[in-house]
Amino acid sequence: MKTNHSPIRVTITFIISILSIYGLPTLVSAQNPTDDQSILNAARALGVVNNAARTPQQQTYIPRTQATNNPAANRVKHDPYAAKRQQILRQNAARRKAHQQRIQQLQRQQYQKANLQRTQQQNSQHNLWNRVYQGFRFRDYRHQPLVKKYTREFSRSPQRIQQLADRSSDYLFMVVNELNRRRMPTELALLPFVESAYKNVAFSHAGAAGMWQFIPATGRRYGLKQTRSYDARLDSHQATRAALDYLQQLNREFKGDWLLSLAAYNCGEYRVHREIAKNRSRGKRTDYWSLDLPRETKQYVPRLLAFKEIYRNPSAYQVRLRGIPNSPALARINVNKPVNLRKAAARAGVPADKLLALNSGYLHGITTPRYSNKITLPRRYAGRLHKAIQSLPPAKDVHNITARKYAKSRGKRSKFRYHKVRRGDNLFRIARKHGTTVKRIKRLNKMRGNKIWPGKRLIIAKSSRRSYS
Repeated sequence: MKTNHSPIRVTITFIISILSIYGLPTLVSAQNPTDDQSILNAARALGVVNNAARTPQQQTYIPRTQATNNPAANRVKHDPYAAKRQQILRQNAARRKAHQQRIQQLQRQQYQKANLQRTQQQNSQHNLWNRVYQGFRFRDYRHQPLVKKYTREFSRSPQRIQQLADRSSDYLFMVVNELNRRRMPTELALLPFVESAYKNVAFSHAGAAGMWQFIPATGRRYGLKQTRSYDARLDSHQATRAALDYLQQLNREFKGDWLLSLAAYNCGEYRVHREIAKNRSRGKRTDYWSLDLPRETKQYVPRLLAFKEIYRNPSAYQVRLRGIPNSPALARINVNKPVNLRKAAARAGVPADKLLALNSGYLHGITTPRYSNKITLPRRYAGRLHKAIQSLPPAKDVHNITARKYAKSRGKRSKFRYHKVRRGDNLFRIARKHGTTVKRIKRLNKMRGNKIWPGKRLIIAKSSRRSYS
């Protein structure tokens, strides 16, 4: 076998031998000074051979001080933080994914909210209750003890609340429109719930009548005609006009305080002024909650505020409030002849009770053009009823008929008188004075107990004998 003795190899071998003799450290293991790979490495380190001339089987450089005979020790050690880095990367990826999901959820919520607002805005144009809510102006009095009491009391009967709302559906649009035209708070549209439960034919023991419960004197003062054949207090349109006129006048009188205005609507402005003057002289507050008003008036305003709270948030009180179309439910026509409303309803094929209830101001079911030429019709039947009314011949003049009946019954009406209760009166004294009994007085006045108060008017049956004791 021929040995390769090139000049470079001989030179490198000679240099390594000299360095080993003097004990200097080398880049080559002293055990194999003639190894071809070791010589080639040394030549590269001394700059004799170019680094580009590397062999494919070149190993990783290991310093002499760290080189061992164990091949496993010469490998690269395992990184102890690799698992931690992988865990952090996975956590960051999970966070990014959760963040993207939250962004998508927020976008969906914003889209749903925008759709809901758009739907509510569209519904507000079709649901009359939204117009009522938007016009509320009173302060929040729901934490007042009496308001809380009546709110709990009314909310125990959700069916009753729904019945009241259904009964108001014929008149609510008309009332809200008039309130908006006058720029008055729409809480006043709930006042007939307290007064009459939105009944046109409601009557009280004090002589008040109609949806807004006008007593005869106040009704005449605000232009409501009252005759034997026609009572404008029972006409929903005429009574609404008069009631809002009265409330506006009271509001100006009490300098914009609507609670005092409502109290005066119930018990009279003079009584409220008297209680205000009394509190002012004693250095007390003069707001509604501080006045010593009659018991009925103390309950009157809290009842209205309780209705407001329930109708503003019906779901909180388990009330499923049906929507009322934001369009007129009634129509008014002019008729200049007496019309029998029962015959008109029969000819048009419409329930007579509905037509008579809407026109309850005509006490005998026959219109009286000398007092009012307006007839209220359900809008859905207005066309048929108008044609039927036009085709009917004029009815008999009910005013002359009732005048004759009144003349005949005048003797019967004289069997009763009125007694105004004064301070110190009781039922026994009143019965003794008028020669009657306590039981009869209570029956005529529909009283359950014996309690009376000054100013109350009692119906007394006349007797053949009278006591002057």
